[in-house]
Amino acid sequence: MGKAKKQALIYRNGHFPERLDEILANADTNDLRVLIALHMAADENGIVDPLPELCDLLDLERSEVDASLKFWRGAGFLGGKATAGKAETSDNRKEKPQEKKTDTAHRGGAVAHTGVVTYGTEELADLLEQRSALASFVTEAQRVLGKTINYYDTSIVVGLVDQLGFEEEAVLAILAYAVRRGRATVRYAEKIALNFYDEGLTAAEEVVARVHAIEAAAETVSQIRTLFGIGSRALSSTEKKLFAKWTETYGYDMDVIRMAYDITIDAIHAPVPKYVGTILEKWYTEGLRTARDIEEFEREKKGATNGIATKSYDVDDFFEASLKRSYEAFDQDLNGVK
Repeated sequence: MGKAKKQALIYRNGHFPERLDEILANADTNDLRVLIALHMAADENGIVDPLPELCDLLDLERSEVDASLKFWRGAGFLGGKATAGKAETSDNRKEKPQEKKTDTAHRGGAVAHTGVVTYGTEELADLLEQRSALASFVTEAQRVLGKTINYYDTSIVVGLVDQLGFEEEAVLAILAYAVRRGRATVRYAEKIALNFYDEGLTAAEEVVARVHAIEAAAETVSQIRTLFGIGSRALSSTEKKLFAKWTETYGYDMDVIRMAYDITIDAIHAPVPKYVGTILEKWYTEGLRTARDIEEFEREKKGATNGIATKSYDVDDFFEASLKRSYEAFDQDLNGVK
């Protein structure tokens, strides 16, 4: 790569960005991929115009590419011309301040916010001087993160409150969650916040409840891995979808999942997630949400049989037989048995 190309992409106004280590520490994988793609797309004079469709090239959503471009601009690595295809840049949004709180981009057919608009240095300083509570909030955000944050990160945490309407305690809860995940960066917290914003969650009580639900689901998935003997290997896409459905869509805890697991082992003598999911789906359709709900349901069903023995917590005989037949057919097909 020629010297001119490196200078055009990395330098801004003839100056190399300060605090390089700090900036790179805040960059995530997508940010680095986008920056490398920009380097590869530039000609020997450092021109990246017209820019290739980074979204398709990197298999990223437009909002993700725009967020990375905004990050590098704010860090001083880029000028204001690079964009992801036809996506509107944060520089363009600055020219239309009335859209500051409503600017959106389409993601997967839904409308999603692309992030806060970066403040100018003087604008941010004036804002913090005029609103002492906001300045105190920034100080508390740094305490939660356990480090001093730079101008760009300060702009983000302030923007989450000032532009998107998050309660300050909500942002602090998100930052604390990022720290617990081992991702103590404002960039990571911003991505979480934008997802919550898309869900309509900006109040502290709502955000705290959502964070607790996410962490509880993650803990349950960890226990599910142990239950099925998965170990430390990466989950398959099918397993991820199944476990997310059980823990997030259905909201089941390990007591319920273990019930379904035990029934599956009794019926087909193998720990097959697909069939555990079939039982859980049946319970969810019946409106059963807790282990107690299922116990009461099974007791009522047992009483309705007028003394005919049934298994505690079990599915009915027809369902169990169907489950077993389906597994046997699946197993034969898998092993090439006609």
